[in-house]
Amino acid sequence: MNNEKLKAISAKVLNKAGVPEDEKFGSVIAILMMISIILTVIRVLQECNKNKLSGEYTAQDKYNLYGSEIKEYSSRRGMFTKMRIKRILRRELSKEQYAKYGMQLLNAMLDTGADLKDDEVITLVEAANV
Repeated sequence: MNNEKLKAISAKVLNKAGVPEDEKFGSVIAILMMISIILTVIRVLQECNKNKLSGEYTAQDKYNLYGSEIKEYSSRRGMFTKMRIKRILRRELSKEQYAKYGMQLLNAMLDTGADLKDDEVITLVEAANV
């Protein structure tokens, strides 16, 4: 169930990126790669907010915080946010893939992040498991 939701989120990002079907690095590999990239971004976000959640918070409080942070960063699209995501993309993609699809994937991730539903945020935070 959780695995299927992760696949659906990563497929949504790939579709928004507009990568042609014949160049999706192999469908399964592309999905796994996007899951890895998205979870790495969530882990970075969790690490940045570690101090905010040092007290006694329920799981729902954490999901609400991460959901609002994801939506805020996705809609503001600041230079620092883009820089962090680009660094993760460069690490996960080959140089050729990054040069060809890096900006498309960055924008697709930010577009998807701005439209995440609460259950998708819960799925991502639980999968990141930090």
